[in-house]
Amino acid sequence: MKKWLVGLLVIAAPLVLVAPGIVGRLAEQNIEDILKVNAAPGVEIQTERFERGWFTSESTHRWMFPGAKQALGLPLPSLIMHTKLAHVALPPRLVSAVSTFQIDPGDGQPFDVPGTLSSNIGLGGESDGRLILEAGASHIDHARLEWQGVDIRYSSGPGPGRVLVEGAIKPWQIEVDNDTVNFSTINIKLDQVRSEYGLSVGTFDMEMGRMEIVAANPLAIDNLVLTTESSIDGDRINAHSTFGIHNMTVPIIGGLSLDIFLTLEGADAEALTAIGDTVQAAQSSANPEAAMNGLYESIEDDFSVLFNRGFEIRLDKLNLSLPQGMVAASVGLSIPEIDADAPFDWSAVLLRMTGKIDMRIPGAVYQIAAMLDRQASGLVAMGILEPDGEDYVLNAEYAQGLLNVNGSPMPIPMPQ
Repeated sequence: MKKWLVGLLVIAAPLVLVAPGIVGRLAEQNIEDILKVNAAPGVEIQTERFERGWFTSESTHRWMFPGAKQALGLPLPSLIMHTKLAHVALPPRLVSAVSTFQIDPGDGQPFDVPGTLSSNIGLGGESDGRLILEAGASHIDHARLEWQGVDIRYSSGPGPGRVLVEGAIKPWQIEVDNDTVNFSTINIKLDQVRSEYGLSVGTFDMEMGRMEIVAANPLAIDNLVLTTESSIDGDRINAHSTFGIHNMTVPIIGGLSLDIFLTLEGADAEALTAIGDTVQAAQSSANPEAAMNGLYESIEDDFSVLFNRGFEIRLDKLNLSLPQGMVAASVGLSIPEIDADAPFDWSAVLLRMTGKIDMRIPGAVYQIAAMLDRQASGLVAMGILEPDGEDYVLNAEYAQGLLNVNGSPMPIPMPQ
């Protein structure tokens, strides 16, 4: 046997014996990194099991939602993801994986969720995959769930790279006793990058067609739209969001629509991230109520930086369309920048802050509000609302601690 062939076998033998274990360890590390980088705010992911084999590995991860649990005050189910990985180690792929899902209601008896996630993970941590759910139906307790399918594709770069998600949740239906809820197709598109500050910036678009509740108190929505766009400019974050509910039919009230445009400009990205992380940690703690009560002390320094560096937040548009007319409002607040290391003082913030509120309310809407709430009827007497033709208006401006409402100054107390 030639020497070069013997040498090749000597080198190849340990590679064959050791490489699968190395690939398994790399697969574990890459999955941990991918889950950590792409986790959404308010979501906590725990690794419950990772068994590395020579040619295959298996893992179990649990997705929990402590933020929503704290906000709603209710225990929420957790999502369990079981993944089987086949080690490939042939560029550009490291492993191919197939994941299935379960929901744990919290009683220790998780039930299977139909559908599979097929994905590929590269040597550098990049990944791509597709979530497929075929049409079907299922019974859970007294409820019947029927769906027409899910098809969502995703891809992500290594580390804090670009994440792309696009797909559709096709029409589905829930029946409980004599009540039925019908959902039309929900289209989702996301294109984001994790910034150096830990914030994911980019675009997110979600649109849902008609939703209808067939019950004793029926409800229908023709269309729901949510869009967000954010970016990092230096060390500042800018964001713009829109939300719309169109032609919502409500008993007694009738049809209504709501459109909201919200903008944030120039907020300190590092301080805002730190505040968000601290809030999330408090919500995930063993005693969230106590942690939230003592939250301000934990975020006071970051709060000071955020307000000292200044920012602008605007409710560019709030349009509420009712059968009696449209309520239109806009709100803007601007806080100029000062020395970031200056001591934080609420009085100083209020003195340099400027703001503006414009609101127009149809007369018919105001009359209904006054009938339902006596305090609403006093807004005109106090000068907060002013008649303007058939409508009532509020035009308020604030600057240097002085509030002007419909042309009349209105003093406000300063915090001590």
